[in-house]
Amino acid sequence: MKLKNVTPDKIVLYVPTDRFISQFTDAVRENKQNDFVHFYQMVDVLIIDDIQFLAGKEKTQETFFHIFNHLHQLGKQLVITSDRAPIDLPDMMERLISRFKWGLQANITPPDYETRKKILAKKIEMEGIQIPDEVISYIAQSITTSVRELEGALISIMAHSSINKRPITVELAKEIVDKFAKNVNREITVDMIQKIVCEYFKLKPEELKAKTRRREIVQPRQIIMYFAKKYTKTSLQAIGAMCGGKDHSTVLHACRNIEDLKQTDKQVRAYVEDIDKKLNLSISTKPL
Repeated sequence: MKLKNVTPDKIVLYVPTDRFISQFTDAVRENKQNDFVHFYQMVDVLIIDDIQFLAGKEKTQETFFHIFNHLHQLGKQLVITSDRAPIDLPDMMERLISRFKWGLQANITPPDYETRKKILAKKIEMEGIQIPDEVISYIAQSITTSVRELEGALISIMAHSSINKRPITVELAKEIVDKFAKNVNREITVDMIQKIVCEYFKLKPEELKAKTRRREIVQPRQIIMYFAKKYTKTSLQAIGAMCGGKDHSTVLHACRNIEDLKQTDKQVRAYVEDIDKKLNLSISTKPL
């Protein structure tokens, strides 16, 4: 049952963080910051999606901090989503992170096969079309990453069927889904980063996990952490675990160290630039 059916007098607002930022920028430009803040302080339930996009935007964070405090003090509800845990959010005000920790934290894992089928069936029902069960099963088996990719594959199949006047069959689903799944998987992973860095420095993967302070080991390990944080959604704890059981603070220190060395050490800058090119080349040339 929808929330508005239960409490029709409540004001519920959903907004992606990028829209929140855009609205705030417009308010500043038009000198209407007070109106902007007042608008958000009036809601009863505020749902903010992808809060990680506030990273590095100090003025927007400051404004959101005051909105958060106002709603919290009045007993209103806030729901915040992010692609990582609060402690792993980069360039975020400490007092905002501390407030994010106040609430219940829930890790949303990818849906299982049966759930994926139900999601597809619901989407198909909403579209008012009919698709054979075997096609639904094939899509649910092939797309396992997220709901967005699952719905994206379904939309691609429906569009291809409509444009080319072809019935939706398993054969059509295979044509579209196979290409779609390969495109979705063209991304940089921590394993890929480790492999490329090890090849670049002529090291064995197990050497990077050794407990040593030798520069020829420590620096490549820090470079792996740097690129893992830059290019993947892997948590800092998980990155540290994959790099010899390091904690999240060690990963953060490594990233800051490589960032600093890029500005002061020509050799390290060359390492980073070379490896960056190899990483991007590896996905741009990956066969579809």
